[in-house]
Amino acid sequence: MTVRSRKGTPKSAEKQVAEAPTLLVDAPSSSKLQSFITRASWSLVMIFSFLFVVIYLQQLGCSVLVFILQAFMYRELISIQMVESSETHLPGFRFMYLYWFLIVSLYMYGTTLEPHFLMHNLKHQLGFKISAHLSEFPMYCFLLYAGGLMAFVLQLKKDHYKYQFKQFAYCHVTLLVIVVQSSFLVSNMFEGMIWFLLPVSLVICNDIWAYLFGFCFGRTPLIELSPKKTWEGFIGGFFSTIVWGFLFSRLLGMFTLMTCQKRGFQVLYWPECPPQHLFSYVPIHQVFAFAPQSLEDMLIQPMDEHVLWFAIFASIVAPFGGFFASGFKRAFKIKDFGDSIPGHGGITDRMDCQILMGMFVHVYFQGRIAMKNSSADPEVVLRMLFELGAQDKLEIFKRFGAGLQKEGLLN
Repeated sequence: MTVRSRKGTPKSAEKQVAEAPTLLVDAPSSSKLQSFITRASWSLVMIFSFLFVVIYLQQLGCSVLVFILQAFMYRELISIQMVESSETHLPGFRFMYLYWFLIVSLYMYGTTLEPHFLMHNLKHQLGFKISAHLSEFPMYCFLLYAGGLMAFVLQLKKDHYKYQFKQFAYCHVTLLVIVVQSSFLVSNMFEGMIWFLLPVSLVICNDIWAYLFGFCFGRTPLIELSPKKTWEGFIGGFFSTIVWGFLFSRLLGMFTLMTCQKRGFQVLYWPECPPQHLFSYVPIHQVFAFAPQSLEDMLIQPMDEHVLWFAIFASIVAPFGGFFASGFKRAFKIKDFGDSIPGHGGITDRMDCQILMGMFVHVYFQGRIAMKNSSADPEVVLRMLFELGAQDKLEIFKRFGAGLQKEGLLN
């Protein structure tokens, strides 16, 4: 007797299909062409839409975009658990999922954006007292989280403890993987859009070229979790990503819009900031003039070491975020996390590598770049000074004035 699955396919047939997946290079020409056109078309739509947000809406627009994407990812993952559960009649879980998502998102975004929240003119109008209230924001978020924990304990029901704690654990693991890691993308962009746009482009480049090399030459399966991934695509994507990283970083380094740190949410298309040693700032007209000095600056840049590390991570480590997601889908017996993007699946199917890449860039930047080029932020120093008492302010004023006189900067 042949046992059939939910869709009527014999389980023995399903097993045979799983053991012998059809590689892209062996797929029927008509099916392969249609898949390529659909995937390529929507990839171009996503890339140009993303570039529009980056250039015209900048950090504010990108922060909103990241929040929307993480909300969709969270929804897709939670929907899987709610559908798979056989005890969804228990009240409160959908609300608790939403409640903890909002609280954790507020906490992560609040702590990330608090230094950039008030623009310079707004600080002068409303004073630094607002900043003092913002510094208490994490405490309020924690109290709200504790309230949610109390509500969860109060609604525990006998004979359903195991199910309820599975839901609790699933919710918090999802928050850690999606919300916490996504917040590092926002932190990166305020250090300069290049630290956000370049890593994102490296993951996209690796995905595209790995697909193309696998599409044309892929014969050797790479990993069982993703049967259509091949070694040919993996290796081709690796070298292509390194080349792209070197070229694209030089292009981005020409624009202060990409390299300047952001303080506040005002939109500035030509911001001014002190030149940074990582970028050569070679004007475009000199590049196309093939001036010897310009060519030398373009060939060797201090940024190249960091770009190489980013490209290696995007090509070798970040794809394992996708393999992890593939294993997760296999565990729940689903093909994609959703159908939001034709030819690609759900939002999570496109972002599984990006959130891992964003966290790596944050840790790398803070450890290898920011610490070596650290300097006191005047806004942070002023905020701390204005929060002091009157006597402390007067004492600092006297010492600071004496120091300026000693250096000959004040008569």
